[in-house]
Amino acid sequence: MMKWTTLLSCIATGFIFAGCGGGEELATSAATDPNVIAYPLETCLVADSKLGSMGKPHAFVHEGREIKFCCEGCNDDFKADTAKYIKKFDDAVAAKKAAEAKPADAEKTG
Repeated sequence: MMKWTTLLSCIATGFIFAGCGGGEELATSAATDPNVIAYPLETCLVADSKLGSMGKPHAFVHEGREIKFCCEGCNDDFKADTAKYIKKFDDAVAAKKAAEAKPADAEKTG
C-alpha cells in the first residue's frame, strides 16, 4: 500500500509541475515566430493598463496574433467580445506600421 501511495504522490506532483511555465514559453515563442504578429501596444488590450503594472502580463497567441493582458482576469472580457479586441489589436498594428513608415517617406521627399 505504501508503494502505491508514494507512486501516486509522485505522479500527482509531476502533473502539478508540468503546467508551470507553459505560458511563458508561449509568449517567448510568439515574439520570435515570424508567423505571429507581435503585440503592438505597451498597455493591456482589454483594460488599457500599463503592462507589468499588475505583475507579469498574461500572454498567448490567438489566430496568429500575440495577445497580452495586464492580468488573467481580462481573459473573460476578451472572450466575451473577441471581435472588438481583435479590431483594437489590428488598428494598433496598422497605426504602428504607419508611424514606422512615415519617417522613411519624409526622407524620400526631403
